[in-house]
Amino acid sequence: MDVTRWNAAEWAAFGAVTAVVVYIVLGAIALRQLSESKRLRELQTRPYVLVDFYFKGFFVMLEIRNIGTTPARDIRVAFDKPLEASDDRRADFSIFDTPIPMMAPGRTVRLPMGSGPAFFKENSSTPLSYVAQIKYTDMTGRKKYDDPPLILDLEPYKHTTAPPDNAGDLVSAVRDIRTTLNKWSTNHGLRVVATDRLKFDRRQNRWDTYYDARRALREGGVKHLWTFGRERLFYKLR
Repeated sequence: MDVTRWNAAEWAAFGAVTAVVVYIVLGAIALRQLSESKRLRELQTRPYVLVDFYFKGFFVMLEIRNIGTTPARDIRVAFDKPLEASDDRRADFSIFDTPIPMMAPGRTVRLPMGSGPAFFKENSSTPLSYVAQIKYTDMTGRKKYDDPPLILDLEPYKHTTAPPDNAGDLVSAVRDIRTTLNKWSTNHGLRVVATDRLKFDRRQNRWDTYYDARRALREGGVKHLWTFGRERLFYKLR
């Protein structure tokens, strides 16, 4: 096909077809961007409930937390095996018997599982790992979420040390406050100033009257000031 021999009509048809193809491609790109934007917006505004181990010193807890930006409803948490505490007893938590009605964003529920060192005793038969399946809905109940299973594993923490506990710092701070309170006396302490609201209002009213009188004198002279004073007196006697 020799395009050099095309006439004006053929070139016009070719331009129209090319324009249609370009519009189709641009439309497809726009739809894809719109879909990605919608998916990103849903991810940013959805609830997201996680289950994991939480450590407080030597104590191990099971933590349920909504890290999303919107509330989650009817949260159901199921495990691949019964939960067992560190003393080889079954950890029966009633919170898993029925769906959790609602968890606000940032809401956390922690359940005690026992002492960390007890999980790693040589003769302990307590499971160290679980697989958790979480299902829930959004606040309206129309959007349902069935997230991928979560693996909870204590094995990686077997030879780690417990995180520092700041309880000692809290005790020291309370001791310092008590020492400071004991040093206070009537001459070296906090002075409490009580404000009489009625006196404050009267003083404020006097200043308001003064400034209003000055403005009346400046704007209308003595006659305007006399009128202002008479109206003010009439208002008080009323």
